[in-house]
Amino acid sequence: MKTLKSINLIFILIIGTACSMADYKPESISKYQAGEIETVLLGTILQLESVVIEGNRDLGAAAGAAVGGDLGSDNNKAPVAAGVIGALIGSAVGAEIGSKVNEKRAIELTIQLDNEKIISIVQEVSDKYSFFEGQRVKVVKSNYRSRVQPFSN
Repeated sequence: MKTLKSINLIFILIIGTACSMADYKPESISKYQAGEIETVLLGTILQLESVVIEGNRDLGAAAGAAVGGDLGSDNNKAPVAAGVIGALIGSAVGAEIGSKVNEKRAIELTIQLDNEKIISIVQEVSDKYSFFEGQRVKVVKSNYRSRVQPFSN
């Protein structure tokens, strides 16, 4: 019964981890950006690179430690030691699971701005926008984050 309870806790925490990841798509803004003045910089894409935005390791590690410690403490001969070892192993496993559960496909855009400065921005792959080398883009910059969108005038 205790094992079933621990397994249910793992699934609840993993689902919570998956739902708590921020959205980094170029068409998404946070509630803090709405109504705020943002700076727009224009430039040209020099290079595109596929990357992965890692998921949240911390929540997975915490969930794994709790479950591993709980399961390990069932040992009758050395419940404290087994609980500590279980928590350590659970934390490592949980961190990896948390990282993979909500990782996101992303793209790193290297852009030469019109002022000749070269910048790099990573954002989640978008279904709405596609990018290519040599494309004119706008970089929408705020205190919270920056995002890149195609630009046509």
